[in-house]
Amino acid sequence: MKSLTFLCQVSCISLAVIFQSCLAKTHKHPTPTYFHRWNHDGTLVDRSSQSYEAVFRTEFIETISSLDQSTASLFAHPFQSVANGEDTTVTWKNVVKPSAKDWIGLYCPNNDTAKKALDYFFVTDAGQSWQSGYGSRIVKLFNMRTECEFRYYRSEGGREFTALVARSNLVTFKGGRDQPQHGHLSLTNDPSQMRVMWISGNGDMPTVWYGSAKNKLDFKARATTRTYKREDMCAFPATSIVAFVDPGLIHDALLTGLKPGVRYYYRFGSEKVKSPVYNFTTALAAGDQTPHKFIVYGDMGIDPLLSPDGQRTADRLVEEYRDNKIQHVFHHGDISYAVGFAYLWDQWMAAIQPYSTLVPYMVGVGNHEQDHKSGGSKDPSGAPGNGYHPKWGNYGSDSGGECGVPMFYRFHMPDNGNSVWWYSYDFGLVHFIMMSTEHNFEPNSRQYKWLENDLKKIDRKKTPWVIFGGHRAMYASQDEYDDYIVATNMQRLFEDLLYDYKVDLALWAHYHSYERTCKVYRNRCRSDGITHVVVGTAGRFLDLELFMHKDWSVTRLKEYGYGRVTVFNQTALQFEFVSNKDKSVRDNFYLLK
Repeated sequence: MKSLTFLCQVSCISLAVIFQSCLAKTHKHPTPTYFHRWNHDGTLVDRSSQSYEAVFRTEFIETISSLDQSTASLFAHPFQSVANGEDTTVTWKNVVKPSAKDWIGLYCPNNDTAKKALDYFFVTDAGQSWQSGYGSRIVKLFNMRTECEFRYYRSEGGREFTALVARSNLVTFKGGRDQPQHGHLSLTNDPSQMRVMWISGNGDMPTVWYGSAKNKLDFKARATTRTYKREDMCAFPATSIVAFVDPGLIHDALLTGLKPGVRYYYRFGSEKVKSPVYNFTTALAAGDQTPHKFIVYGDMGIDPLLSPDGQRTADRLVEEYRDNKIQHVFHHGDISYAVGFAYLWDQWMAAIQPYSTLVPYMVGVGNHEQDHKSGGSKDPSGAPGNGYHPKWGNYGSDSGGECGVPMFYRFHMPDNGNSVWWYSYDFGLVHFIMMSTEHNFEPNSRQYKWLENDLKKIDRKKTPWVIFGGHRAMYASQDEYDDYIVATNMQRLFEDLLYDYKVDLALWAHYHSYERTCKVYRNRCRSDGITHVVVGTAGRFLDLELFMHKDWSVTRLKEYGYGRVTVFNQTALQFEFVSNKDKSVRDNFYLLK
């Protein structure tokens, strides 16, 4: 039996690798289901596929099945409150004449209609025991600010209707709907400030308590609260009643009167329910010569089964905080890969909370947060029409109809540009700039003018280093024609601007690989050029295309990981690409002035 199990595991892994290779080649991005289910052939169940919806294409009867199912039962363990992200065992027994088409759905809230299951699995997932009317399956449940239940359904009368067999006990969560969740920090352009954001189901006096010691939280900051609705999205599936999940109330508090470069302790929530006590260190003031480290990556998402490195990146970042004292994260696009299916925002933000509550989490938009082809009047970025769709570009509808709405409400970046889309901030010896490659960056565009003005105002005596970030890459040699055309147009339209103002390091993603250039300008290596680094390796499926020969390409890797940058002083900066697999440094270079 053990040998057979091992062979099955090897077969599934092999099929998954083949499937992942095909995904990378075709650039299709299947959307994980809430349970992150696999098909029995080892492929990922795609929540956005028509086959997923097949079980809902019958008439549902919410009374007990016509067969005598009075002895059938369904339970969720633990019976008491479930912690956010905790494993839960679903068990059923005494089902009469079970069928391979029988399935069990999760309903949050527990009184949702039958066709609005958050996810489901077939009883065949339990192995052979289902044939005898019993089985169990372990799933992860997340606190989505409501109570839940499981239901056992079966098809009867051929496939003419679907009947209820059993309901589970009510599933509740620790802290309930009021539990403060998804805490994260962000910087402003004032080192005496820190922004704290979180969500809950409770709008009663949301507050941050903070102070200089864990047991001395003497100061309070009251939060503002807002949220978004299904009707605020631009297009399907984000506007679907099935894909949308109420995000809860989103709270935003600004802590003031802090000392730069100093550790503070804090907790957030309401008088009714508070978070644990966390800590943060405020930003170094512009010009402060204290060395510091930060982390950079793009293209993360969360899929613990088929592509587990999103979670592995999150785990590694907790270690980076503990071992290397990182001071902030620079995540430049393709954040949760929710693409309209809102439960993935809940799952991804739960994954980053262990470190986003300790260091500022700075974000920029990618195609999977922003791009859309309809509903443009709802796009909160203010882009005209349906957004940026240049004739030479491959800009589509990759956000699944979200059009930047969840990003805009969930994150608050420095207010000197255009919200989460483009902004800048100083940290010690570095001036950071985040752009949006999903918005017009052509000369005379709103973004280009802002970028030029921001570059003009940099005080290189205070911040001698300028680090620039965006999602789509200006320099990348991966053999993907459409993206390469976008890259060449980025060079044509604003590379001169970066060169003229002597940007030191440009950070990109979009390609799910790692690549570093020489100091390059207009496709030639030269001593006064800009070093470009693609770090789209934080968790989403790796791309498997070959690389083109380019003289400016120095290092190219196909593995999961992240960039760790150490700013030593005014004349020395180090970049390391760290492998998720074993924390080894796979690429390492210095920039020297």
